[in-house]
Formats: sequence, C-alpha cells, structure tokens
Amino acid sequence: MVRVTRALVESHADFPPSDASSEFAPGREFVGVVVTSPGSPSLEGKRVIASSMIPCSSCDLCRAGLSIHCRARVEIGVARDGALAEKIALPVSSLLEVPKALDDDRACFAVPLARALHAADLVKLESKPYVTILGDDAVGLLAAQVMTQRNASVRVLGREPTRFGLCEKWGVKHRHIDQVGRRADQDVVFLRSHAPGDLEIALRLARPRATVLLLGPPQALDPSAGQSALALIHAGEISLIGSRGERLAEALRLLTTDSVDVRSLLTAKFRFSQFADAFARAARPDSLRVLLEAA
Repeated sequence: MVRVTRALVESHADFPPSDASSEFAPGREFVGVVVTSPGSPSLEGKRVIASSMIPCSSCDLCRAGLSIHCRARVEIGVARDGALAEKIALPVSSLLEVPKALDDDRACFAVPLARALHAADLVKLESKPYVTILGDDAVGLLAAQVMTQRNASVRVLGREPTRFGLCEKWGVKHRHIDQVGRRADQDVVFLRSHAPGDLEIALRLARPRATVLLLGPPQALDPSAGQSALALIHAGEISLIGSRGERLAEALRLLTTDSVDVRSLLTAKFRFSQFADAFARAARPDSLRVLLEAA
C-alpha cells in the first residue's frame, strides 16, 4: 500500500477534444511512501514512483519482454485507483524507489519524462537530424529537451504563446503552428498535439523516408482526412510509429542529475484539500502541470 504525498494534474487544455483515452486519466504522475509491503518489507517507508501501466506478467507478450503491450494490463486511474486517492494498492514490480538526492516535486515528473525518453529511443538519429515537436504540452516540451541532448536540431511548434518562453530558455527554436510552411524537410516529427488535421500537418512537414512518431493518441480521422494521410505516407515512403511506453529508470537518473528542466513545467502548487482550485488552475491555457501535495 502506498500513501500518496505528491501528484500532478495535467493541463486540461492539452486533452484531445472529446477524448476518452486512458492516457489522460488523472492521478498517473505521483510520488508516494510505501506504508505496507508484506512481500517486500524492506520497501516500507521508502519513497516510490510507479509505472502508469501494470502488466499481468504472465501473458505471451509479457513473457516475450513486451509487458507494455500486455493483453491484460491495468492502468492507474482507469481500472485501478489513481494518485488522487489517499492510498493506492500497487504491485511491488511496478514501483521504483526515488533516489535520496531527488526531491518529490521533480520526481513527480518521472512518468512524462519516461514517455519522452521511450519515444526518443524509437527513432534512429544520424548526424544532426532536423526534428520537429508538433505540440507544446509538458510531454512535448520534455521531448524537445531530450532530443536536443541527443544532438538533434529541434524546433517546437505549438499554439500556446505563453509556452514559447520556455523554449527560449532552453535554446530550442519555436514557432506557432500556423506560421510554419510545409516544406517536407524534417527528418523526424513527433506528433504530440491532438487538434484535427495535425497528423496531416506532421506528414507534410516530413521529408521523404522520414519518421513521424505518435507521442500520444491522435485525434480520430474522418474518412477523407484518413485517405489524405495514407496518400502522404505512401508517396513519401514515410514511417509512422506509435509510442506508449516509459523509460522510468532512465527518467529518474536524468532527474536526479538535474539534466532535464522540469521545474519550469510546474505551474502552481495546491494542497490536496484544495483540489477544486487545482483543477480550475489546470483548466487555464497557460497551465502545464499543477502539483497537489499532502499537508
């Protein structure tokens, strides 16, 4: 049993329109303290984070090392209590201990950073590739930092001007999506935004034989848009890759060494008793992550 001490609330402005995807269930990014652990008593009293997906560990995909695609997986905040509950029951196999040198506020960002790291590992980088991050939410901004550290020439395309200042702080190029041409010159495009038509924009940004990576569930396509997207993939011989996994251990390592800036993604802090105010703050377009903390 884990007692939650910190939890992040995602910006409501970044949710896909009418989206029912489990990725956007609240209470998936948190830090807690193990209260009881009958099978592993040495964990009791330790600070931990947890994977957002809990595999069964026994199906054919789990046995093949593909537990993130487990056929019977359970997701925190969906079929199991999320971190907005006071205490949550989690299997020991899903927990990672937080290093002593890492504070709780930064540790809360392990899951979104882990998603960005997993996505970065799925693309092959040669020389100094041109990479566009299409979407300026917290995960997209973390992906921009990760790809910059991997020697890519990165730019972020977004729709919320208040977030461009973060890109300037990190030395990352940024533009409004509507101000960018579709010159088909990008080696890799990370699609994190969810507005209708953004998949087609991503495909038009990509050069022939480039990679477009879905860093989150895309907006549903109407038939005509779907045909257009497929035509662009075919004509450009573009690789379209999905990404839903996490690299939690690597995320903790980077956070502990302060190699990635997550403090700038924290918009505001509230007590758990102020959850209504916290969700109202998260609904504002200039929010990225709002922190809830125990008294």
